[in-house]
Amino acid sequence: MSENSGFWVVSGLMWLAFLGKAPGLRHNRDPLYVLVCGVLLLGGTCFACANPDVIGVVNAATGIPNVSAPLVYAMLTVESALVLTLIIYWRDWSPEKAGRWVRRLMVAYGLAVIGIVTLFALGDAPVERRVDFDPYYAKTPYIREMILLYLAAHTVAGVMATVLCVRWAAGVTGPKWLRRGLRVLTLGFALNIGLDGSKLLAVAARWCGGTRWDWLDSEVSRGFAFACTLFTGIGFMLPMVGGGVERTLREKRVFLQLGPLWRALREATPAVAAALPVPWWDVELKATRRVAEVQDGRLALRPYRNPAVARAAEARASKLRLAPAKAEAAVEAAVLVDAMAAKAASGHAEPPLLDDGAATALPALDQKALIRVSRMIRRPPFHLTGGAPGGRRIPAGSGQGPGERCEG
Repeated sequence: MSENSGFWVVSGLMWLAFLGKAPGLRHNRDPLYVLVCGVLLLGGTCFACANPDVIGVVNAATGIPNVSAPLVYAMLTVESALVLTLIIYWRDWSPEKAGRWVRRLMVAYGLAVIGIVTLFALGDAPVERRVDFDPYYAKTPYIREMILLYLAAHTVAGVMATVLCVRWAAGVTGPKWLRRGLRVLTLGFALNIGLDGSKLLAVAARWCGGTRWDWLDSEVSRGFAFACTLFTGIGFMLPMVGGGVERTLREKRVFLQLGPLWRALREATPAVAAALPVPWWDVELKATRRVAEVQDGRLALRPYRNPAVARAAEARASKLRLAPAKAEAAVEAAVLVDAMAAKAASGHAEPPLLDDGAATALPALDQKALIRVSRMIRRPPFHLTGGAPGGRRIPAGSGQGPGERCEG
């Protein structure tokens, strides 16, 4: 593996993060969303262009030794401006204050980019230096100023971004994944200061004419660059990826926890199961469909619900001193088990009408309540029987005891 493969790894991660957000551009034209995508795309491209192998290719293709230097420095400067713009608009500032700061940034960093290109054109850098360009040309007129200009612009951006993120994080009350992403972003921006500091020390050592510290530029700064780019990309992606993974896991749990109840209802009322397949990867849709089919199954069993069973289950739940939510789920489970048995016993006959109109009452249950009912189907607190002997229905208000419908 090439010693420069790390550049491709970090660039690939940034581009992967961009591809994760890019589909949203079709529906989301929010300027801030576009800015995030731009930062990720430009960050990956900038890191790829800083790869010594790519530097050699670009220099050879243009015929200008070291032309990659102003190219990479200009992209770094533009990326710094975009990052600061994002943070400013993310803050709870008024639109007027945010707009005023952004306009100043655009002017300052636009002039910095122009200055970088102009100084390189005025200077003379005939010897190609792919790894140690900064210390090698630290004393060269105009090139020296170009190096200092880009380091100053990048350092100011890193310090500002770190300070703004620290202040923001102290008062942010948003979703937990936003807070986590903000902390990672703060670390990434802080590491930028180490990157610029190591480069500046290597350049200063050349100015002093003493011991050369070129290794600070070629090795230490490279490590800082890898780390800060990686943490910045993770920080931008964490709110979206973390929240998405959490939602997927939550929907997966709903899908699995409703399994016992869904399977029982599907067997009793097969017509409620939709024939249209759901993609295996769309967990949210699978969970939504399962909830809908469970509700449809309960609705299909509505004519077979018996209030006597509910009263018997309520008595057993009270005797066991179950918590209210758990008792409600146990009662519903008992009624459904009885209704499924009654439907199976009736065959294709029309469901019998009970004397009490409350027999067909269908309590509204949300997703959490349905999950509790499913747990009761799988592990009931007391024995749930399915119907009277011979499938006979017990009319409401009859003298027959409820214990015959829900035995312990």
